[in-house]
Amino acid sequence: MIRVPLSWLKEYVELTLSPEEIAAGLTLRGLEVGEIIRTGAGWEKVVVGQVEKIEKHPNADRLVVLQVTDGSQTYQVVTGAMNLTEGDKIPMALPGAKLIDGHKLVDEQADGKRTPPLLASGDIPYFTVKTGKMRGVESTAVAVAALELGISEDFDGIVVLDPEAPVGVPLAEILGETILDIELSPNLGRALSMVGVAREVAAMTGKKARLPRISIQEAGPSVEQKISVRIDAPDLCPRFSLMLIEGVKIGPSPEWIQRRLTAAGMRPINNIVDVTNYVMLEVGQPLHAYDYDTLHGPKLIVRRARQGEKIETIDHKDHDLTEATLLVADADRGVGLAGVMGGADTEISDSTVNVALEGANWNPANVRDTSRRLFAVSSEAAKRYERTVDIELTTIGVRRGIQLMQEVAGGTIAKGLIDVYSEPRSPHVIEFPLSEIPRMLGITIPKEEVVHMLEALEFDIATLLPSGQYQFREDAREYTIVVNENRVESDTLMVRVPTYRNDVTIKADLIEEIARMYGYDKIPETRLRGELPPQQVSSLYKFEEKLRDIMIGAGLYEVITYPLVSIASLQQLYAGQSPNQAAKWADPDNLIRLANPLSTEHEVMRPTLLGSIMETVAENRRFNDRVAVFEVGRVYLKQADQPLPDERRTLTLALAGPRPTLSRYQPKLNNEADQFDFFDLKGVVENLLERLNRPITSLELMPLHSADWPMLHPGRAAGIFAKSSSGPSQLVGVIGEIHPKVAEAFELDPLERIAVAELDIQILITLAQREQYRSVPRLPATTQDLAIVVSDETPAGQVQRLIRETGGKLLQDVTLFDIYRGKPIPENKKSLAFRLAFQPEDRTLTEEEVTKIRQRIESRLIRELGAETR
Repeated sequence: MIRVPLSWLKEYVELTLSPEEIAAGLTLRGLEVGEIIRTGAGWEKVVVGQVEKIEKHPNADRLVVLQVTDGSQTYQVVTGAMNLTEGDKIPMALPGAKLIDGHKLVDEQADGKRTPPLLASGDIPYFTVKTGKMRGVESTAVAVAALELGISEDFDGIVVLDPEAPVGVPLAEILGETILDIELSPNLGRALSMVGVAREVAAMTGKKARLPRISIQEAGPSVEQKISVRIDAPDLCPRFSLMLIEGVKIGPSPEWIQRRLTAAGMRPINNIVDVTNYVMLEVGQPLHAYDYDTLHGPKLIVRRARQGEKIETIDHKDHDLTEATLLVADADRGVGLAGVMGGADTEISDSTVNVALEGANWNPANVRDTSRRLFAVSSEAAKRYERTVDIELTTIGVRRGIQLMQEVAGGTIAKGLIDVYSEPRSPHVIEFPLSEIPRMLGITIPKEEVVHMLEALEFDIATLLPSGQYQFREDAREYTIVVNENRVESDTLMVRVPTYRNDVTIKADLIEEIARMYGYDKIPETRLRGELPPQQVSSLYKFEEKLRDIMIGAGLYEVITYPLVSIASLQQLYAGQSPNQAAKWADPDNLIRLANPLSTEHEVMRPTLLGSIMETVAENRRFNDRVAVFEVGRVYLKQADQPLPDERRTLTLALAGPRPTLSRYQPKLNNEADQFDFFDLKGVVENLLERLNRPITSLELMPLHSADWPMLHPGRAAGIFAKSSSGPSQLVGVIGEIHPKVAEAFELDPLERIAVAELDIQILITLAQREQYRSVPRLPATTQDLAIVVSDETPAGQVQRLIRETGGKLLQDVTLFDIYRGKPIPENKKSLAFRLAFQPEDRTLTEEEVTKIRQRIESRLIRELGAETR
């Protein structure tokens, strides 16, 4: 965002349109004007007055009595300001005028500092001018300070106007301001300055943009005798320019600079710092001023910070640095964070006499990384460097800054300019066939009009010479394009891009510039031509939609979480382990980490959905008793020797809280057994697999090793494996209850049983079978109960699987309905009772047939599991 006062803007371009027309035109060209702010609109009954006489107050040493005329009447004004002389023209507020109450505004600041009313947050106090007496002397009007008008922070004296200001004219006609509040997208960093906006207005109105005139007198010794510059990281700092001014006098800036800075949204500080901000807002080049006498050396070195190095910045905060941070340093320490903020050791103070002024070009990614890591909000300088600053601006900015510093602070400028620029960049040239315009925009624009549009935007168009070469005007550089057997393509333009247009690199960018100039609103709407390609249905998409339908049918709600997570969140999944083990599981080296994360909460690609689903459960349990959720999403697994991760589609489920009531006749659940647990989620998974025609009985449910899944409760977790005749079983997914310490790490009750499951969709889709239909049985099933005693370590699922395999096609269903431990069952053993249902399609089994199958089942269980029948 940038605030553009039109009175400032008109110094660089002639304004022929109204503020509303300028705002509309800029918005149509991509520079969205969010608001037109008018200062001075509330200055009713504030006029230009002229001081005719100044007398001492008879009853107060710190007050004076003024006689001020508005051209038709003379008013007596009592004031404490001592900066006026007879003949000065000042703002005078007549009875009934409404002004900002500067006394209250200053009193509200605990540190004694004044906040500019234009920037102040919250309510601004006002007062209404009335006739009254001050220490016994009548005052019929008010001589106005800048703070009371809201145009700057100055409250120590009365505003002195231009001697040419006409007496009696409303002040709004003299100092009133119209400000455009412009919202800029990240690719429009070139417009973060008055000159940048002026170029857009010039292109829109057909005028020429003007750069500020720079004229300086260098009367001091050579700058190279006073200071030197070395760049040790040219990849992060391609250019560094420096000038020196000696003998400056620190003080407040002139009123016109303060007024412009305040209107643009910046707080005036002192004349030297204000100049650096002024130039940054004017031409777009951030500058930094060093107190030359505080430098050690004096030498400036651009280098990477040393691991563990510290710096105190001008906001008086200490920062621990890493080797990823770029520093400007002197011989002994860092004196500034490159492109972000200066150091406190060398900042400009009231005692500063000599100033070294830096204008540099920094790597945008490095500035963005440093700014995000060390500061909550980007500085104005960082905001510009992140969006790329024109590398040719460094010398322009430094020279303009030195010029203004001498004007407002005096001093002698050292001769010369240090400019370390090891690899000068050549202008970028784009070969632009005019045939691209109708192809991409659907309209035809004459060549002359295209050339006019591009030249209005300060692009250089080369001339085609008879020799087939293209020649640019300024430096006579020649570029040749030959196509189709040495035939020059006559409808092709060679376009040289201005250095400040870093957003224009290819032909499509030039098309966009032409569309902006032509007017998006003028490009006609056209229907698409040709036939739409046949729709390709994604089998994975259809399968995932089926999973969603099944989960929603089971009573679960879908959630969607960010694929970017924090390392801290992943480490919470391993809270049941030692800190070293937890760090090992969530080792950043084994994760896909963003090179430039926006925050620590979104720094790595998730290797599992369990962390995200646990955060969702924790957040929802604050407001709801029951949570039943699922998510279909990707996980990102790092692959050895591969540049890209393995992106696995995954289904994750979670249940927590009380079970739903079974019926209207059982409205309450009163004991711990009525809470969701492992078996509830196992039922959901079984239902899912049944609906996929791959029931869990055709897979293998086996206990998990806690070392492999430490976030799950030991003894309450199982893996779902797909059996394979040609190799080892394949893990389809896991199901279990969360470890109590993991639940506690997510601020959940460690005694609560939270069931989770994570299934690999890409394996599930290979296992799912087509829908199979069979007729409804005409004859009833024959059932028998089978009770056996096995070792306590033998999984019931393994027994059930053997029963199914041995029973064959005639065995329709096997249900475990009882588990018993205790007398007379021996220790370390358990009794399992199964109900067997036999149901052939064409007949009813005889007792002898059922007995034979049962005996075969019992024999296998005794032989393979050491079971005993009861």
